[in-house]
Amino acid sequence: MNKKATRRQQILQAAIEIFGRSNFDDTSISEIARRAGVAEGTIYQYFKNKQDLFFSIPREKTKTFSAQLDLYLKGVTDAREKIRKFAWYYLHFFRTNPDYARSLMLEMRVSKAFARSGSYKGVKRFMSQALAILKEGQEQGVIRQDLDLYLSRHLLLGALEHVVTRWLLKGEKEDIMLCHEQLSDLILNGVAIHSGNGSARTTGKPIGKNRENGPGRS
Repeated sequence: MNKKATRRQQILQAAIEIFGRSNFDDTSISEIARRAGVAEGTIYQYFKNKQDLFFSIPREKTKTFSAQLDLYLKGVTDAREKIRKFAWYYLHFFRTNPDYARSLMLEMRVSKAFARSGSYKGVKRFMSQALAILKEGQEQGVIRQDLDLYLSRHLLLGALEHVVTRWLLKGEKEDIMLCHEQLSDLILNGVAIHSGNGSARTTGKPIGKNRENGPGRS
């Protein structure tokens, strides 16, 4: 990594810590600069303004999330096991990145400006990874064919986001990793085909199979 890239990462790390321990409105560029050990003007060489810096955080963290998730899933062929791995890693990632979790879950996720930003497109990469796992499960015949994949993804990600958000709001005192197995079971009981009742779960008109557009397609 060259000097410029190293400096940028240094500023982003400082921003993650400062934003995560305060909030966007109460945080100043000068405070982040002091934490990063750079002049305030240096930050503007890398980011247009405070919002640009704030929204650049998830773009970078998602790259890390997705790359590490790929490593955890390497060699795993059963889509059901991939869903379990995904749930475990999701909770693990945010538990070990609490400053980032606070900014993303408590501020950015409810921000219209963030949803309209270019950074939001970067965050959607791990959403695509979740969708790909569910699609693979249907192709393997272990995920119900009558389910809309996008709604199934909402179920998976919505449950995980809720657990992380609740953990943050309750002061991060609980070990969220303790619930990952039960959470995975609940999700799989909803989307997976189980031996002995697979036919019952795949009868009926498929939901959203031939629609050009549907809920949550992004």
